[in-house]
Amino acid sequence: MSTSVNPLLKHFRQPQLYLSLPSQGKFYPAGSIDMPATKELPIYSMTALDEIIWKTPDALLNGQATVDVIHSCIPNIKNAWMIPNIDMDAILIGIRRATYGNFMDFVTLCPHCKRKNEQRLNLEMLSNRFKPINFEETVKIENLEIFLRPQLFNQVNKANIEKFEQQRALAIINNDQLSEEEKIQKFNATFKRLVDLTVDQIADSVLAIRTEDSVLVEQREYILEFLKNCSKNIWNAIKARLESITEQSPLMTIEVTCEYEDCEKSYETPLIFEQSNFFG
Repeated sequence: MSTSVNPLLKHFRQPQLYLSLPSQGKFYPAGSIDMPATKELPIYSMTALDEIIWKTPDALLNGQATVDVIHSCIPNIKNAWMIPNIDMDAILIGIRRATYGNFMDFVTLCPHCKRKNEQRLNLEMLSNRFKPINFEETVKIENLEIFLRPQLFNQVNKANIEKFEQQRALAIINNDQLSEEEKIQKFNATFKRLVDLTVDQIADSVLAIRTEDSVLVEQREYILEFLKNCSKNIWNAIKARLESITEQSPLMTIEVTCEYEDCEKSYETPLIFEQSNFFG
């Protein structure tokens, strides 16, 4: 007998935890997020289907697996491609905590004794290190005021895919069947594209530029043209400010104490998660 309400409804997933975003919900394009009044997003555990999607290599490489899993586990996020990239680590760690608990095995190499250390990483403590990231401080240089913003996930993902393709092209250049002239031509073309990608990523991080005449330039094509022709001082000032924002991430490094009794020395290690085994 069919009913209008599924009798199994009460057994559906329930939120396992609530997440405050480093962006505080700012920089999301209209319609891409439904922010609760509490400013905390409910996070559900992954389903069996989510785990299958995450382990599909092509979907993982092109970013679709990440997007699909976020949509499943955080329904308040309506378009995960539009997530400011400063939120991605906090979101993915939150989903892993909701699914597998607060602890995760993490292997590091002790620089003192050169042996592998198997650590139990406390993801709850790591999540508590995420703080709101301030983009309100502008870059003021040469009579210009430059407003910055975080890149969106789709921009970062697209750039990463193209960098991967260009790096693969560089490896192919060593093909013995190519003449030296062909190798040089292909190398120059690939290197130029990698440089252009760097400029594109900086352009994605510039929200607007105000001139000394109080003209506010927001068109991306104008900003991109400006970045290709601005002085080195302006370029370096923008890059330095973006790097200082990146350094606010709590995932830059963690302190570890070697587990071996004949060493037991402390060291800092980069905190790098591998997407292929992060969930599972």
